[in-house]
Amino acid sequence: MPCQSCRSHPRAIRWPVFALALGLMTLVASLARGEVVIAEGEQFTPTTENGWKVTHQDDTYGSHTYGGMWMTHGGCLGAAKDVVDAVAAQSITIPKAGAYRIWSKYQAPPYFNYLHRIEIIQGGKVVFSHDYGRKGTDRLWSFSGQSNELWWPWGTDHDTAEGSPNEVLLAAGPAAIRLTALKNPERGGDRFVDFVVLTTDLENRYQGFQPYSVGSPFTMEAFAASKLYVRFRNTTAKPAKLSLSRAGHYQPQYGGATMALPDQPIPAGEWSPWVNIGPFCRLVHDEGLTVSLPEASEIPLQFARDAAGNQSVGAVMARNQESVVIPIDVTWNPKATVKLARTHAEGLIAQAKTWRKASATKPKQLLFYGAFVGNEPWVHELKHTMGYNTILPDSYPHAARDDLHAHASSPDAIKQFANQYANKSKLKILSFGDEIHVGRINFQDAKQQAAFQQWIAQKKLTADELGVPPTQAKLTDKKDDGGRLLWYSNRFNEEQRFSEFRAMTELTEQLFGPEVLTGANYSPHHLALCYGPVYQWVDLFKYRGMSMLWAEDYIFSVPEVPQMVSWMFAQIRAGSKYHQLPIHFYVMPHAPGQTPENLRRNMLLSIGYGASHINSFWVGPPERFTENYINWHYPENYRVITESIHDTAAIETMQTTGKLRPAKVALILSQATDFHEARKMVDRSADPFTAQCKNAPKELNSILARKEQQYLYLALVQAGYAVDLITEDDIVDLGVLKNYQVVYQAGEWLDRRTVPLLEAWVKAGGSLVATAGLGLKNQYDQPEPAMAALLGITEARTDSNLAVIRTLLELPLADPIDQLKWNGKMIPAFGMRQRLSPIMQNGPTVIATWSDGSAAGVQRNLGQGTITAIGTTPGTSWMKSGLRVQPYARGGRHTVYNPTDFDASAADFVRLGLTSAKLNQEVTCSAPHVEAIPMDSPTGTLLTLVNWNNAPLKEITVTVRMPASPKEVRSIAGQRVIPHQFADGKVTFTIPLADADYVTLVK
Repeated sequence: MPCQSCRSHPRAIRWPVFALALGLMTLVASLARGEVVIAEGEQFTPTTENGWKVTHQDDTYGSHTYGGMWMTHGGCLGAAKDVVDAVAAQSITIPKAGAYRIWSKYQAPPYFNYLHRIEIIQGGKVVFSHDYGRKGTDRLWSFSGQSNELWWPWGTDHDTAEGSPNEVLLAAGPAAIRLTALKNPERGGDRFVDFVVLTTDLENRYQGFQPYSVGSPFTMEAFAASKLYVRFRNTTAKPAKLSLSRAGHYQPQYGGATMALPDQPIPAGEWSPWVNIGPFCRLVHDEGLTVSLPEASEIPLQFARDAAGNQSVGAVMARNQESVVIPIDVTWNPKATVKLARTHAEGLIAQAKTWRKASATKPKQLLFYGAFVGNEPWVHELKHTMGYNTILPDSYPHAARDDLHAHASSPDAIKQFANQYANKSKLKILSFGDEIHVGRINFQDAKQQAAFQQWIAQKKLTADELGVPPTQAKLTDKKDDGGRLLWYSNRFNEEQRFSEFRAMTELTEQLFGPEVLTGANYSPHHLALCYGPVYQWVDLFKYRGMSMLWAEDYIFSVPEVPQMVSWMFAQIRAGSKYHQLPIHFYVMPHAPGQTPENLRRNMLLSIGYGASHINSFWVGPPERFTENYINWHYPENYRVITESIHDTAAIETMQTTGKLRPAKVALILSQATDFHEARKMVDRSADPFTAQCKNAPKELNSILARKEQQYLYLALVQAGYAVDLITEDDIVDLGVLKNYQVVYQAGEWLDRRTVPLLEAWVKAGGSLVATAGLGLKNQYDQPEPAMAALLGITEARTDSNLAVIRTLLELPLADPIDQLKWNGKMIPAFGMRQRLSPIMQNGPTVIATWSDGSAAGVQRNLGQGTITAIGTTPGTSWMKSGLRVQPYARGGRHTVYNPTDFDASAADFVRLGLTSAKLNQEVTCSAPHVEAIPMDSPTGTLLTLVNWNNAPLKEITVTVRMPASPKEVRSIAGQRVIPHQFADGKVTFTIPLADADYVTLVK
């Protein structure tokens, strides 16, 4: 599988009273490569007000349970981007005289400056000074990365270590470190300094750097310098040592470890001395320690920050082999307390009994999965109390058929599992793999060549289509062999792979019964983020390669806007529609990382769009998982799950018997554009952002059109319209155009077979909008004159200045390629500029022009319909206008937002197709940025409302088209009947809307 009110952390936690004095806080670790001094950011003392502040990791640019962003002790020294000349200091001890190199470990999301100065003071003199955090500086990064600015296809893991170019000679004894916030050049970010390193190892390296064996720079050194003390009382009848075991949470150190303490056994009945377990703990996350004292029924344990035990951080009475939870911030946060995992769970169970529950019972038809590890009664009780209805002991209510097996990825594996699995009536889901790809055939295999010839004959492909006589067609995966053969070779490849998956699904149904569902989790976190390859997300399910769609929503982990989950469901529904397949969706609740607000939105949106199963993946107890879990200190995420599951129980009859209202707007999810753009390679130096990143690949593929499709979708949905995604095959084979009044197209490529069908549809009254390449190339990567003629142009001279524009990384910083003038307004254009040459005689009307006066957009009437051609990426312009220029924060709550402040002209321009068609809306809301999802059932209408604004709405008036007045309108979150009015086929009501709500309109 893919590989949770929080504890109160004020935005800036001031230094605790007990440690205000600027005393000696030396953290020293002796290493084979030399001496190391670690000065933790949270141990600095700010010397000025409104400057540097001790800051929790949740309020930084990186707060996660996994990946490469790991902040030791969960805290740092932070200063806002505009703070200048603020100072913080810390006293240290230099263990040995010598030459030292000074490193700053800080957060550096790409393309911004984070300027700060580090000075070393000894003997009353500044003996070292260097400025850190300048954009473009060579640095060391997570995953042993070496680069100036960091580039990964999934976004970024952005904690970095920057070393001084020169060393400094330091004497043994006391010294001080002074940190000063400097004026950032243009485009500055907040400074978050995890720690400062002084080391006599003068090379560009740290423990675990090469070969790669530690997730983040210098964290092994910081572990070695950590201080957390424990003592225990020996409650056995003979001398004994205490054993502590930790699991592996810190990538890639998943093996875990065990230590025994102290050095000598403790006599029976006595307390041990205080022992420092800080270096044993991995305090880049909460640490779960399993305690063991043979023959002891209970073990008294005490924890402290100091060796004398004066600064207590908790005392527990643990059972043998029980888990103790060490908070990540236990070394500095006065609110951090060591507790038993059982105590955390029992507290949550007690809280859960007070949480709102719209239904007295759990759902019975919609399944909620979530992994809880352990057989202790409190583990099962917590899972049950939250509302999960799968994989529980039979003493708790749960679905009769709910087992999920992961994974069986071949026919032999399926057969082997069938032979071993005793109770086949329990199995619900068989997984074929996690984050898989469909795979490829061997294009050089003679048997595949023979099969290709049979396939050509079956498809009745002609020489005109193939470019050669059918008998001479050779299977190829090389573009040089011709675009036509490449296209059909790839289609053959896909269908061969589809047939293998279909055979595995049929085998599963034969061995386990037709009730068993097959699927594989899809993770669309490649370069074109949240955009699943069309052949894998749609076409495979048309061939019923699997019987259930399965994907995940790690949107909080990639540089995408939260509402992009809606696009993902549009893709999922595009694949599920052929056979009405069920949807299994990971709504990731993991904390730190996922906010409770977006968790609520995603859970309800998923059900609203028809999901049959919601899977939380790994939930708890957190200390028993590797990277994905809900930390005990984030009870709001536990609460959101609990309330959302019980809300869903209240509406599941409507949802399971309902159907989404038909959309009147469609967007072409082009197989041709997906195929060719994914193979359109651009030199790194040709893209203004990847050119700044030394670790970016030398070549990368453009994602302009695929991102434009996503932005068009969001722009149309935010306008209040349902939008379907349709493929060229849907248009040609299923005749779906008749279902829509408006169709948008984005991409350079479009299957030529669709052109006459689009023409006929427009003549009958449709509104077509073509953008981002205009489909002027066909599926063979050749010019398509018929599409140009349909648009009313003779040519489009195309320029591009971007290849990669991820929504929250590059796009906020992108410079326009030009500006177009439309309706008297100037709209910046991004990534692509096409100068259109309209047909002179009976040609289209020029509706927009570039700065040089050439045509940027044209529109023509054809029959009863309208065609609009826009020679750029209007969806991208719209999205860009709403984005904030700020560093991308991966998880946490520091800068998470959904864009809402869009330029009005850009919004009107991107929605020209809607204006032309004069569409009626099924649902209207008095506030913008509310996604309304109506689903009609025999008992009434389920309306899912998702508030993508960045604050709760105290009041929103909603109008829904209905054939008759409902008997009642009920808010599920409000747990009350809402007054409503009915007139002219419309129901109107007013409710408050926090993050998301179900509203039922009962017949």
